[in-house]
Amino acid sequence: MIGLSSGLRLLALASLGLVGLTGCFEGQISEGQEEILSDRPFAYVVRDYPEMGDTASVNARPPLDPRAPYAFKPGAQLMVRDRIALSSDERHVLAGYFGGDYDVKDLDISPDGERMVFAAHGPADSPDNFTWNIFEYSFATGKVRRIFEDDLVANAGEDTNPTYTNEGRIIFSSSRQHSRGDWQKLDLREYLEDFDEPASLLHSVKPDGSELVQITFGQFHDIEPSTMNDGHVVFIRFGRIYETLTDCTLENIDDPNFNQHPHGGGYGQGNGGGFPSGLEDPKEWTVEDKCSASLAGEVEGERIFVEDVLSMYRITPAGGNVHRYFGSLSEEFSDASFIHYMDPIPLDDGNLLTTMRHIYNPIYGGDVVKINSKNFFAVGKPVDESVIGEAEESMTPGLVNFYPNQVSPNGWYSAVAPYNDGSARLLASWAQCLTTDGTTSTPCEGSATTGDLGEPRYGIWMVDPTENTRLPVVQGHERALYTDIVIADYNELAQPYTGERHDLQLEDNTALFEIRSIYDMDGTDMAELYDGGIETRRDPSLTRPDDRSERFIRVVGVRQIPPELEQAILTNEILNPPDGPQPPLGLTPLVGSGNRILYDVLSYAMVEPDGSAMVKVPADTNFSFEVVNKYGKRVDLIARPDYNYNYLVQHPQPLLLEEGEKLKCYGCHDPEVDIPHARTDVELASANPGAPGDGMPFPNANPKIRAVQWKDTMAQALVDSLQGLQATWADTMQFEDFWTNPPDPSLAFEVRYSGLTTPRPVTDPSCLINWTAGCKATINYQEHIQPIWNECRVDPNQNVVTSCQNCHRAAESKSCPDGVGGGGASTDLLLGNGNASWDGRQLESYVELFEPDYYIRETATGDWVEVDESNLAAECPDGVQGDMTVLPDPGVCFARRLMSGRGAIASARFFSLFDNDPDDDEYQVETAETAAIRQSHMGMLTEAELRLIAEWLDTGAHIYNDPDKFEFPTQ
Repeated sequence: MIGLSSGLRLLALASLGLVGLTGCFEGQISEGQEEILSDRPFAYVVRDYPEMGDTASVNARPPLDPRAPYAFKPGAQLMVRDRIALSSDERHVLAGYFGGDYDVKDLDISPDGERMVFAAHGPADSPDNFTWNIFEYSFATGKVRRIFEDDLVANAGEDTNPTYTNEGRIIFSSSRQHSRGDWQKLDLREYLEDFDEPASLLHSVKPDGSELVQITFGQFHDIEPSTMNDGHVVFIRFGRIYETLTDCTLENIDDPNFNQHPHGGGYGQGNGGGFPSGLEDPKEWTVEDKCSASLAGEVEGERIFVEDVLSMYRITPAGGNVHRYFGSLSEEFSDASFIHYMDPIPLDDGNLLTTMRHIYNPIYGGDVVKINSKNFFAVGKPVDESVIGEAEESMTPGLVNFYPNQVSPNGWYSAVAPYNDGSARLLASWAQCLTTDGTTSTPCEGSATTGDLGEPRYGIWMVDPTENTRLPVVQGHERALYTDIVIADYNELAQPYTGERHDLQLEDNTALFEIRSIYDMDGTDMAELYDGGIETRRDPSLTRPDDRSERFIRVVGVRQIPPELEQAILTNEILNPPDGPQPPLGLTPLVGSGNRILYDVLSYAMVEPDGSAMVKVPADTNFSFEVVNKYGKRVDLIARPDYNYNYLVQHPQPLLLEEGEKLKCYGCHDPEVDIPHARTDVELASANPGAPGDGMPFPNANPKIRAVQWKDTMAQALVDSLQGLQATWADTMQFEDFWTNPPDPSLAFEVRYSGLTTPRPVTDPSCLINWTAGCKATINYQEHIQPIWNECRVDPNQNVVTSCQNCHRAAESKSCPDGVGGGGASTDLLLGNGNASWDGRQLESYVELFEPDYYIRETATGDWVEVDESNLAAECPDGVQGDMTVLPDPGVCFARRLMSGRGAIASARFFSLFDNDPDDDEYQVETAETAAIRQSHMGMLTEAELRLIAEWLDTGAHIYNDPDKFEFPTQ
């Protein structure tokens, strides 16, 4: 018998030729075999490695490129062995399933270790598996089944990259984009424009193929998901960055060749024609480098440098809190930008294991690397100054080099799976680096580039990082490439996702969202510039409540337009005729002037003086949030020159929390700042100093409110002091002064939906009596805004009964027949509740409210005067600026609308007639008639009505937020 342990260990460490040591492992189990032995089954994918091919185009992707999830390379085989041992028999799992050459990839094991999920594509002529589909294999029975049983459903998209969640569902990446409907009828999917292919986005489904939902959105490929022990799902997002170059000359523009120029990693490495060892000092690309691989821009003299970015993201299994988890965008502008993480695998210690390789390396190998994601945001960016060590650590013996045609004396690795048994052992596909003279192969030496590299022979090996050894498990053969390895292990550490839990006594089906300070921008105190900083902002002796525009957090539910409705509107020949005199309306009949997201108003919470807030939100609901003033208007459009908080836009990504979960946010974030900022497992620097000490009050504030702990926010201290949360559901927007010493009760106010005499925006009437987490306010224009114009009311200025419509409609159409007004439309504003006379497909009042008027400032008097819109070219020879213009250029016309789909602040021409809000002053237009018009309107609308209108405008000014209320026109 051959003693393998000492002999093979020496051979591995010396990188000697192991290719001749095959067929010598029969018989008695040796010491070496004991070191690799495990009674758990394992599976792997083996194929002949394909030719790299031509990669001379920016959009040409080589085989097995993670950026090309739909690529089909038949000839792969899925193999299973019953145990990790040299003598274990292997089974070709799909040998009889497809009946021809198929492709297979993306293996993953269920937490109980009993099942394996994978993506497979049938032969090119397969009648029922002609796309990538998701399959499941049972180790106990050896049976394979497709997750989507129906052929039409299964082949409705390219489904790849499956992973089991700890809850028992399957998350996978798919081109089907389920939220956009049946794309085979009308393709509304999001696309990667450069590749002219639909984005592959994450979906979740039960193992029986039911309850399919889409959980990520955007023009990305979201691929290679894996489930962590805490239930989070980590995945790779592929997108692009475009850099405009203006300094390129003919001399430094060249046809890009990815194997010779920067995209191939071989250009200008700093040591002649050679390469640096491993990843040491990759060359930063100069302007000349980028010019040589750039594309012509749309503008003469501009060149576009296209940068591919594969970033590591994390998400909850239900689709909440998607955020960049690890990696730095700034690393992308160098030769290292083509060395990427492949298939991140969670480890028991909370970190990640990955195969890192150069995507243009024709050997398809790299190194096995541990990513210290618990303690690092990215390479060189620890989460805390006390962190020591490295963000990336090689887990293999010796140094592995990455670049194409580069000698790597310690070989290459193409796939890996951890034993996860406490031994730190790995199963990895490894190939030795060999040079050949045509007849003899010898181990590689040194790091110089050579044209004599022999073809690698990959096999599967046990790698022990602790002992720094490799031992063979599966014999390799020439041109064999192992692209996936998994071990069927029961994961006792896998837990369903719960997130951090709050300890407040909240209603059922409720979660908690906590903000440390809205005045914090990536750790910078944004209040310092004009308002003395957070410490001045929070001091009630220096800053009164009405000195702050930022008064509430408003939580809004975020919903997609039902795909069947979207498709039906866009194909309706009345609303969107394919030809004829009437133009197509697109989705305007549903969303009006706004965006394509539908909204519900869910809850409100006060913003405390230090910018902190604690907000209750409905559980299992996609939501976003925005900061609003005391009138319920979103503050990001405030245009005062000394206003420094225009970054307080609606949160761009929807969030989702489970019942009882608490999500903490430190503040706001600049998307250009190159640090993942939404990680809930990392303590970030805070600009909010918090309480001065344990059990202490805040400076000059109500001394009865004391923080429990040092650095607690005012929101935390208030909740502890009152033993309850002051946040309200959507039915009430309420403010109370808790912080002035002593508190000022005259500052308190509340605005309720119950104050509306017109229909309240609730989908369930019982919510007005008992608002629960299941209630929501959904505002539709015809149902909730139009009735405000129709409502008969007493005009407080004249003490007569009238309505908005009475004065803004012909006499025969008055909504209050006995009220004053009528006889013609005032100021050409029509507020009728019927269809427009000029286009029966549109609502008269809605179109009128958003119709632009045009103004110019008289040079002599400085007064604003309205311009005849039928003669704009003559009256505005210097052009017209948009309706978001605050200070138009001298002599230039500008547009203003009564209402703006951008939001309530920008709708100052309307609101200035009814309230005294100073936040929108910069958007008002003061003509000679303005004062009289304002005098005649002031007090006509109630606080509840104005709040409702502000909510509606800030959430997109949609005609319908409840798609069930939409009605198609009839001939």
